[in-house]
Amino acid sequence: MNLGKIAKSSYSKAVQSLIHRIYDQTEVKDSLYEQALLYFIDAEKQQEQQTAAEQEAYLFRQRLQQTSGADQAKVEQRLQQAEKNLSSMNQGLEELRLARLTQLKELCYTILELVQGDDFDDTNLLTAKLLGTIQLLSPTEGSNIARSNQKSKHLYKAVLALRLLDRLLLDGQITNSYVLKRYQEDSSQEIEVTGGRSYQPFRDDVQIPLIMAALVQDIGQQHPDAQRILCGEDGSLNEFRVLDNPERVAMLQTNYKESLKYLTQALGKDRYIGNSKDERAWFERNEQEKLGFMVTLLKNSVKPEQGIGNLLKIPQIYTSVVLSTKQNYSYETLPKVGLVIDKAVEKGMCSKEAADALMQITGIFPQGYGITYIPKDSDRQDLDRYEYAIVTSLYPPHPNVPVCRMVTRNLSYQISVMGCTVRVENNLFFPQARKKLEKITPERLKEILMKLVSNFEERKDMDLIPKCWHPDEYFAYARNQNLWNKAINQNI
Repeated sequence: MNLGKIAKSSYSKAVQSLIHRIYDQTEVKDSLYEQALLYFIDAEKQQEQQTAAEQEAYLFRQRLQQTSGADQAKVEQRLQQAEKNLSSMNQGLEELRLARLTQLKELCYTILELVQGDDFDDTNLLTAKLLGTIQLLSPTEGSNIARSNQKSKHLYKAVLALRLLDRLLLDGQITNSYVLKRYQEDSSQEIEVTGGRSYQPFRDDVQIPLIMAALVQDIGQQHPDAQRILCGEDGSLNEFRVLDNPERVAMLQTNYKESLKYLTQALGKDRYIGNSKDERAWFERNEQEKLGFMVTLLKNSVKPEQGIGNLLKIPQIYTSVVLSTKQNYSYETLPKVGLVIDKAVEKGMCSKEAADALMQITGIFPQGYGITYIPKDSDRQDLDRYEYAIVTSLYPPHPNVPVCRMVTRNLSYQISVMGCTVRVENNLFFPQARKKLEKITPERLKEILMKLVSNFEERKDMDLIPKCWHPDEYFAYARNQNLWNKAINQNI
């Protein structure tokens, strides 16, 4: 199949850049998770240095009270130097903290701008595009799946959390007074926040903190104690292996404790810039409430029940399946995410109402998933073949009925202009649909496969009636990366 040039569109590059800004391994170590690793490594040493400087200043203050004459002047001089060193050290640490916070907030605003549209439908289209692009840029076969998904899952989870918040607010399922107050306020106040943006209560005090909390929820895994559990004392263990129960419990406890510490100490509250006493008082109170909201999100996500922590917990469960880092990853089983969430509800790990809300948004077929389906003719009769499509829309009519973009027609690849809603009875993921094709001869099924795969000799052992297909190769071609423009939709 001739699909043109392998390249990334400008949008795909922007998504890839976002992923790298969150989690990467580079020489400059400027991603969020690399910065956290450096912070955790240096934190203990910095605390020791700070304590030593404080003790030195304290000792000279004590000595100053006990001396007189010429000695007093010398001690006073030493005290001034000690206090200057302490002040300089504290100021340096404060500037580093504010730089980390500013960088994270700007990252969160960039994410929000990519997925927040002019209305509900536009917002969901932009969100589907981002989630689908993350999935389609992610490998589905080979040895690099876990490492790639480890980088992408934080962004994916944060965006899902935003959309779950929307749905629960519309359904009247949010009872948190902090969120409801900002949701009901208008943006008439003209206090400026960092970056020169006019203040918008819901965006600045709820949406951005929610993204921040989602991004740092697992940042405690960068702590040296967590890294020792994951990788072993000498770094020789596979960090993506299945942990035994004591390791798993220790890992969860360490991640929880250190993620909270990173949020409150390494990031903390923003600094007011201005001269108004009233504005300063409002700003500092608002920053304290915002930080408290993020702390509540992280704490409540451990066992959210009916609480606000569901905004993190349920997207975390969904993302752990769709962008799994487990060694037994299997692309064709991703739609079982609905069963995993149902099981989590049964175990009391999350709210049924919030879980149902997420399934209403996403369905069981992730954005960007490769659907194989039986097409119909003009008389609405099933044809004797299957075709390829890609899931491209949120809010399917039913969790099991994905809304897709057709990729092939008459067993030929095209720049897709047609959308389709694939019902269970024609979706080959489901046994009843596959059963329809069992009457077709193996020769005919091989003929179909030869037309659809790029290298039949390498893939001749594929299932003749496939539950799904892997669209990442198709998406690697630049001309195939605009799957979210308007399309005529038909039911299949």
